[in-house]
Amino acid sequence: MPPSLALQRALVRSPGLRSQPAKAPSICLFCSFTPRISPSSPSPILRPSRKPLVSLPEIHRRSHTASPSLNSKTRQDLYRALLDLQTHGPNYVNLPRLQLALRNLSEPPGHESVRVAFLSVSTGTASSNNNKSSTTAKRLLRLALADPLTPAAEWEVQLEAHDVRRHPLIVRVAGKAQEEERDGTVTVASIKEHVIPELRVSTPLLRGAGVEMLVAEVAAALPSPGGKAVVDDALLVPMVDVAATTAGHVAAVGTPVHMAVLVGDGMLGAAAILGMPVVQGWDVIMGAVNFTRVGKEDLADCPLVAVNVDAGREALELFRADVGNAMKFKALWSEANVGRISEWLQKSVLSGGEGFTKTPVRNLIDSLLRNARAAVQEEQARDLATESQTEVSPVAIADLDKALAEWAQNAHEELQQQLDLAFSTRPWSKLGWWKLFWRADDVGMMTSEMVALRFLPEAEKAMIYLAGRMQEAGIAEGQQGQPLYAGPALPQSSTGTERQDTVAPNIVAKWPTHIPFTRNYLQEKTVPALQALAQKLVVQAASLSGLSTALAGLSYLSSLGAYECGAIAALGIALSFRRFQGKWDAAREYWEEEVREEGRKAIRATEASVAEVLNQAGKTPDPRGDRTAHLEELNMVEEIIKRAEEAFAQM
Repeated sequence: MPPSLALQRALVRSPGLRSQPAKAPSICLFCSFTPRISPSSPSPILRPSRKPLVSLPEIHRRSHTASPSLNSKTRQDLYRALLDLQTHGPNYVNLPRLQLALRNLSEPPGHESVRVAFLSVSTGTASSNNNKSSTTAKRLLRLALADPLTPAAEWEVQLEAHDVRRHPLIVRVAGKAQEEERDGTVTVASIKEHVIPELRVSTPLLRGAGVEMLVAEVAAALPSPGGKAVVDDALLVPMVDVAATTAGHVAAVGTPVHMAVLVGDGMLGAAAILGMPVVQGWDVIMGAVNFTRVGKEDLADCPLVAVNVDAGREALELFRADVGNAMKFKALWSEANVGRISEWLQKSVLSGGEGFTKTPVRNLIDSLLRNARAAVQEEQARDLATESQTEVSPVAIADLDKALAEWAQNAHEELQQQLDLAFSTRPWSKLGWWKLFWRADDVGMMTSEMVALRFLPEAEKAMIYLAGRMQEAGIAEGQQGQPLYAGPALPQSSTGTERQDTVAPNIVAKWPTHIPFTRNYLQEKTVPALQALAQKLVVQAASLSGLSTALAGLSYLSSLGAYECGAIAALGIALSFRRFQGKWDAAREYWEEEVREEGRKAIRATEASVAEVLNQAGKTPDPRGDRTAHLEELNMVEEIIKRAEEAFAQM
């Protein structure tokens, strides 16, 4: 309440200061701007008017009541349009705000219930700062609604004692006399299947306005993946943690409001509020920051409202204690600057009049329609971009099919030539069976190098180039992070055991990964197995040769001749080397065939994967499905928005 009005009411109520004011004659608005005529002055010439004058309020009332059916019809048309928008275009509008607008349109004009949120901005630094911000929000609301001429009401005590951080609170301003009996009692309001505490208050500032105020906490770092409009939706539809009615768990429920007051504390709170990319004007979303030692002139160019909650509390307590502290109350109340918040509430909540839609409701509907149209236009632009990217001509698909066939032929030729060259080179010949005694540890290094250099290097580069041509032709990539090409299959085990092929985990890539996957499989699975076999055969041959030599020595000591003992040793060494040579040559031949076969499998799998993508691109050029139905849906939603805008312009 402004301090001047409070002082006037206090002086009138104080005993000994009452006086009988002189009754001034009632003067209309036009007559108040003409000079008064004293009895001594000459009487002017009076001309009779043809019809009596009508004051401006009367003209305003007659202009509105002249066509009440038109206003009712336009509200019904707007209500039906918004209801159709909720049914046919729920993806292009904020449903909680839309339901709030439908609720307001179902109420009588000028008597719509307005919701205001007092949101304490948590900076996320220390819990003490967040607690102070929450305390500032509820104290600022108390100062904005309190009546200095009456003692402290019960609802003020309940509001001060409530923990806003743990439990959000709904403050409902009583609009009828019978509701004032329940002021100061905390009840439970139901939001769907959840409940939230509710406090009924009575204040002369907003009496009969039908106002609901939400006191809650909001994070400073709001997610904005969709732009600034998402930040406005997060502030005008704050998510509050409320308790369920039966299960006892806590869930986040969206509570739409018409206006919001962002309350911060100190410089951190001001920085957090100014850092929010808010699209709505300050008539819808206002920022208030509590400063204890900052003057108003220091924030002259700042859009925030600087308040001093401590000074306001002190002023309220002094004036309620003694009316003689009126001058101190006026000074402290002016320093607190709470009147800016009260005036902002009165201007918005008490706007309009009998039969006129309130300004917050109009702002809500206007914001809904603007955001819905922007969402539809964005979706149309996305459809056009997707259509231009997904259209693939049959000529391009035919060229790509021809290029794929050429790639497969060249890949098979490269596989045969490169592997023949690799298995006939000197490094592979160095791994003969009789050289393994000093080269057994080099088997892994030589074979890995051979696979890395000779296993389809040019075919892999050509496939990457072909995948680039496919992307250039307009073949879209996989949706939602899914791979465009089928994943490679794990080959059978090198041990020869029969098992079904399993598909490897899909790798999100812009080209088929069968060739590098097979190369890695050969290097990580078959090469270590070949090296282990070589080391095992060397140890077995050496062991058998040593045993036969030891047996020959024992035979010589047991009185056998030198020829017999030499024959025993030679026979054991020959058998061990023969076994060594046979197993190692068989292992080399098996590994050569395995490398060739895995190369052919990789080429066939790559060719099949690309062919499947080309076939799908030729059959269904639109990956989003039926584009015609989607365009019809967009056109229908656009027509509904246009119909709602026309009805809103006439309301």
